[in-house]
Amino acid sequence: MKYSVIGLAVVALAGGLLLTTGCGPKPKPEVKPAVNLDSIAAAEAAKHRADSIAAAEAARLKAEADAKRAAELEAARLKAEAEAKDKASIKIIYFDLDKANIRKDMSADATFDAGVIKKYDNWKVQLEGHADERGSNEYNLALGDRRAQSVKKFLTDYGINTDHISTISYGKERPAAQGHNEAAWSKNRRVEFNLR
Repeated sequence: MKYSVIGLAVVALAGGLLLTTGCGPKPKPEVKPAVNLDSIAAAEAAKHRADSIAAAEAARLKAEADAKRAAELEAARLKAEAEAKDKASIKIIYFDLDKANIRKDMSADATFDAGVIKKYDNWKVQLEGHADERGSNEYNLALGDRRAQSVKKFLTDYGINTDHISTISYGKERPAAQGHNEAAWSKNRRVEFNLR
């Protein structure tokens, strides 16, 4: 019995210790700072203003880019239109019977053609020499070639790059006018410009 009282005392003492050490003071609750609704609203308003400014700047830059692209397209369209008009303005050079030199009355047309061609460094010019139906095929091919070479020399003397000019002779194979008289023949003795 003596031991049981002592045992009870030890258990009671141990239980008391457990109660005092295991169940210490309750932690204090975390104190959260008070929310300032005015500062949150101000921050959101500032962010909204910044987003609006960024959106407006993006819209302005896009409008500028669109306007620049539209201006470039319009300039390219006008350039292509002017180039097509210039190509259509090129004149045919006509020749006398059995001759390959440029006639005096054709020199103004040849000068005009050279001036137009000189404006366009990107053009390739093929000079097509032609003859009327009289004479053999061989003779007319040679005559057409001499005529094309005569116009080529005129153009290169004017300052056009010879690398941009080629010649071909069709002789009497491609008449511009049908007929067996001077009216038709005079239209067939020519050099035409094939511009690319």
